[in-house]
Amino acid sequence: MPPVVRRLPTYEPPAGAAFVPHPRTRPPWTPPPEPPSPPLDAARLVRAVLEVLDGRRPGRSLQQLALPRLADRLARSVRVRSTRLLRPPRVCHPSRFAAEISATVLRDNRALAVAARAEHRNARWLLTTFTVLE
Repeated sequence: MPPVVRRLPTYEPPAGAAFVPHPRTRPPWTPPPEPPSPPLDAARLVRAVLEVLDGRRPGRSLQQLALPRLADRLARSVRVRSTRLLRPPRVCHPSRFAAEISATVLRDNRALAVAARAEHRNARWLLTTFTVLE
């Protein structure tokens, strides 16, 4: 099928007419909403999961910190190893009730990245995803 060519309407101002641009109005500034209570303690959440993954804490302790499906998956992936250092995590709030957490962990003389997402549900922060990038 051959392409269809259509004539465009004229979009140039008529000759001799003055073009006056209209400035856009800015929307009114509104302050960001306050984060929900209790405040997110990202270091505590990440440290608790790493302790379970290292075998230093029972897997059932994640039931209060993560969604059930995630808590079960993390409790099944326990291997005895040692996490030496958890650097302070960075937290980004894409919305008022969600937080994305990233951290660096030193384990077995290697630096590893940790990525997690927490959501505020039922007046507490719960992990919804957790990944150690090895």
